[in-house]
Amino acid sequence: MSEPTLESLRAEGAQHLDPVRFRYLEVLDERLLLQPPGVRQVLERRLQAALADYAGRVQATAPRARVAAAVAKTPSPLQQLNRELSARTRPGADSVLAGAGASVSDLQSVRRFSEVWSKISAEKQLAQALTRGPENAGPLNSHRLMLRSLALMRSLSPDYLRHFLVQMDSLLWLERAAVRPARAPLKQGRAGRGAKA
Repeated sequence: MSEPTLESLRAEGAQHLDPVRFRYLEVLDERLLLQPPGVRQVLERRLQAALADYAGRVQATAPRARVAAAVAKTPSPLQQLNRELSARTRPGADSVLAGAGASVSDLQSVRRFSEVWSKISAEKQLAQALTRGPENAGPLNSHRLMLRSLALMRSLSPDYLRHFLVQMDSLLWLERAAVRPARAPLKQGRAGRGAKA
């Protein structure tokens, strides 16, 4: 087997194994040319030893790298699912979904139904909020100002209002989830009883 060189290692793509170490080898090779003959011989031996060590590391990791590359080429289950769903939802691909018995037009009708339902839900939430508003609140009452801004939002952009309400519902859910239930008071132990007596 011939001694490894920077060019042979680069041809194998070995520079990606340890880029910092490979750059060290390149710099050492560049500096060889600028050194006097005595120093050059010492640096050449050091470079050959470092190249042999690096080539050994490349050979040791080559089987693992091939396995890792093969694993990387196989798509994950999520990638397979995304690819399958995108293929099924392309326009003109109105074939029956495997095992489900639903066509692409069925998926589109479910999406439209979901959009209509969310619009109705947003309108219902806003109507309930407006009816529950304070009757004799002043012009700077925060509850009244909020209801007024929601009504304006509905008139300007109903889609934005729906998006806004979804965000608010999510934030309220997170706030409720963050609140921990209060612990029950600890029962008094023997020390507590002794203190009373």
